[in-house]
Amino acid sequence: MKLGRLALIVGTSFVFACPVGLAGAQAPARTVRPAPTRPIDDLRRVGARYQFDNVSDVDAFQDATLEYAERLPLGTVVFDVNGARRYGITGTQFELQAYPHLGRHSYVFLDVAASPSKEVFVPLRVSAEPYYNWSNGWEMSAGAQYLQVPGTDVYTYTGTLAKYFGNYWVSARPSYTPAPNNDSYAWGVTARRYFADRYDYATLSFTRSVGVDPSATDPTEFARAPKLGSYTVSLGRRQPIGRTRSRAAYGIGYQREEIAPARYRLHRTATFGLEWFIP
Repeated sequence: MKLGRLALIVGTSFVFACPVGLAGAQAPARTVRPAPTRPIDDLRRVGARYQFDNVSDVDAFQDATLEYAERLPLGTVVFDVNGARRYGITGTQFELQAYPHLGRHSYVFLDVAASPSKEVFVPLRVSAEPYYNWSNGWEMSAGAQYLQVPGTDVYTYTGTLAKYFGNYWVSARPSYTPAPNNDSYAWGVTARRYFADRYDYATLSFTRSVGVDPSATDPTEFARAPKLGSYTVSLGRRQPIGRTRSRAAYGIGYQREEIAPARYRLHRTATFGLEWFIP
């Protein structure tokens, strides 16, 4: 385990397939779930999601994703085909994520995304971030991201500090982007409440960025002046559908993006997704 803006799909970031989401893939503390009579591989799945972004001053943005995930001996891999329509232009992006194990308590998140549609997506994004699970529910990470954007290349350094508190999980995620004229900063806080299992939870997130927003999917946000910023708040839910192998994920979000001094662009997003685990 991010499309449109950070309006919680499951990663930013929502909550379908972000590194933090898989970082929290273990069952939360004190959550008891009886073993199924016929175990299934709940990391082998297909899914689809759609996001509608009502933008205040331009036509609505739309994002869609088709996803396939498979557990391999070294770790899980996820392949996405992303499509979006922004500013009246439609584009596609291909993305491959991998979570190879480094040891019993650690793994590394790897991500490569490429797109021929530079007006809609960043042409190239490459990320690497090792994660380590400490005792007592603590988790930490530190990594870097390279973004090929029009005009200049962007390097971002980021990390995570997260902890389980019973059936709750709280994460703080800062990032730093150096630049010749002025550096950029971003940070986010996520709180998640688990219910029956690791795929049944509600999430509340808040993010703030000043200058370049490394989690954005709209390339125009990488040309934002260093003094300009934005904030996003989002609420999401992921849950099983009856006793089937299917899951639903849905959420809403709000973003206020500063596009010029004292001039703001407002985003109101709604997201819905479905996925099915393959036995």
